[in-house]
Amino acid sequence: MKVKIFDLQKEFELMREQFHSLFDTSAGSGEYVLGKEVAAFERAFAAYVGTGHAVGVGSGTDAIRIGGLACGLRPGDKVITTPNTYVATVMALSPHGITSVLCDIDSETYTMDPAGLEGALKKEKGVRLCVPVHLYGHPCMMDEIREVCGKYGVPIFEDACQAHGALYKGTKTGSLGMASAFSFYPTKNLGCFGDGGAVTTDDEGVFRRVQALRNYGQEEKHVHLMEGFNSRLDEIQAALLSYKLTLLDGFNDARRHIADLYQKELGNTPLVLPVEKPWAHHVYHLFVIRTTRRDELMEYLKQKGIGTLIHYPTPIHLQPAYAHLGYRPGDFPHAEKASKEIVSLPCYPTLRDEEVLYVCDALRSFFGS
Repeated sequence: MKVKIFDLQKEFELMREQFHSLFDTSAGSGEYVLGKEVAAFERAFAAYVGTGHAVGVGSGTDAIRIGGLACGLRPGDKVITTPNTYVATVMALSPHGITSVLCDIDSETYTMDPAGLEGALKKEKGVRLCVPVHLYGHPCMMDEIREVCGKYGVPIFEDACQAHGALYKGTKTGSLGMASAFSFYPTKNLGCFGDGGAVTTDDEGVFRRVQALRNYGQEEKHVHLMEGFNSRLDEIQAALLSYKLTLLDGFNDARRHIADLYQKELGNTPLVLPVEKPWAHHVYHLFVIRTTRRDELMEYLKQKGIGTLIHYPTPIHLQPAYAHLGYRPGDFPHAEKASKEIVSLPCYPTLRDEEVLYVCDALRSFFGS
């Protein structure tokens, strides 16, 4: 049996007729940029997340860049985030002269550790924005993070790029800060047929600035109030996303079913399995296990036809591009230890139970259990 780490072809086949119909309708309208499909998706996504506004942009990276700048970041400012995220969390803003300060993670959820956040804010002056990352589909400890950030006067900008539909104490991620960034990269819980993203917010000023920044800095045609970007969600992508949004909760339930099956089947192995805190509703963008025998295990699974990946093998502070931040190995022990042990197993809505069980059989065989 072959089990891919992701299988977008299965998803396409499941919805082929609907996708073709949406494409024909959208393409046939002759309206391709910032038209009715984008406006309709923005309204629907804002309602889903629970914010007053959503603004479609060209990618999740652009959502962080444009959202951060719309929150008031300027060259010379600092943001604080975690080192075990995808590099875009930092790289979206660093070319604009914005420096990242890092803090360690909680070893169970892999999200921002509030105590580490406070320790970093005590030492670092000039931090203008906190960017907690809801990693792998599990929300951050937002009450504790908000308490710390409130003490130091630092607004919160959520990186919710891996957490579409996740809940923190019954409230959707993406509605818990000043603004939030989402990615619609194809493998995300809500993904399009290429790059796409959105910024969500209740702040009217942030909303207007995001709208302007994504479209050359203009609030009305040929009147440019600021230097902006060309970063607009395509009409066809928006039409597809509007349809897939209606399926998102069901697809997230399918991911949770797969995660439950993994948990039941792998409970007696030496693997460290994902944790879901009582206050969280995990949407399992990724099902991430840990083992000190990772490389050996990945090769064994490869020989069995099972795809795996590492999200992410090198923390931000150990990336060559960010050596200038001045961090050293050992500065963030939880993030560094996790990066040496984590591995992502297949987990997506079209994955069949028999495929999950095949993966579990292979894992038990590897460990001799």
